Amino acid sequence: MTDHCSMNKFILLPGLLLLVAILFTGCTTEPSAGLPLVTPVDTTPIVTPQTPSGTVVGNPLTTPGPVEISIKASPEKYIPLMSSTVGIGLTPIYTGSVDVVYSWNTSYGYFISWNAPDGKVNQLGDTVETTNETIYWSYPHDDMGKEKPPVTVRLIIKRPPRVHGGSGTIAWKDIHIDWENTDTAVIEQT
Repeated sequence: MTDHCSMNKFILLPGLLLLVAILFTGCTTEPSAGLPLVTPVDTTPIVTPQTPSGTVVGNPLTTPGPVEISIKASPEKYIPLMSSTVGIGLTPIYTGSVDVVYSWNTSYGYFISWNAPDGKVNQLGDTVETTNETIYWSYPHDDMGKEKPPVTVRLIIKRPPRVHGGSGTIAWKDIHIDWENTDTAVIEQT
């Protein structure tokens, strides 16, 4: 009997190894001998939300269009001796529909707020953030008669800051001011 049991163990071990080898030979991702590889099919049912009336509802996906921005400047020529205005009025022309903050900065000169009905004029500096659409640009009276640099005024339209942080630039636009006869600021035409 002892010989018979040891012989069964001797046959059983190679038999198990052969069985394992056969099972693992079918576990490849390569198609064998030109046979097509079967692609698994997803059989999960698609569920479409419906109202009680049976009409399908969904959330439409909207892609925002490009935002167009320009700056209306008036008057197109300005010198601080003019009595009709405190500077060149700059008004953003913006096609978006969300509430925004206008961020202005200038490479030379400063911005002014002017409330025409009551005549209040406030000098604001060379960088300003405001929700008012029109702002004015001017330069120091003391610089009249002096050579002045070309000017770039940049408008950045942003979303208002939020309590939890974050705002975002929506669009920006530059205008350029050159000089005529040393003291007359002239909006550069593009």
